[in-house]
Amino acid sequence: MAESPQLRWGVLKDPEGAEVEILRRLVPLSGKRVLEVGCGDGRLTRQCASTPRHVVAIDPDARSIARAKKYLPSRWAAKVTLEAGSAEALRFPARSFDIVFYSWSF
Repeated sequence: MAESPQLRWGVLKDPEGAEVEILRRLVPLSGKRVLEVGCGDGRLTRQCASTPRHVVAIDPDARSIARAKKYLPSRWAAKVTLEAGSAEALRFPARSFDIVFYSWSF
């Protein structure tokens, strides 16, 4: 049996429809600098990109980053940085971000 694209690449949308809604209610993103660790295909990145000042989204899998770039709307290209990187080797100085997301990553 062929592996589904959802299993191979992650999930392109919030399947429960709850994650982003809860984040928007509980976490003030407006004007913030956000780091998303383990962004996968950029699902959460795309859902939240309109509000923060800037988002840096990293994932250790270069294929996932390529897919995230493919699906990122061009209107957010200037405020979203997608790059291969690992939680174990962050290259950012202290206090570079106001908020850090780390979900569904292991």
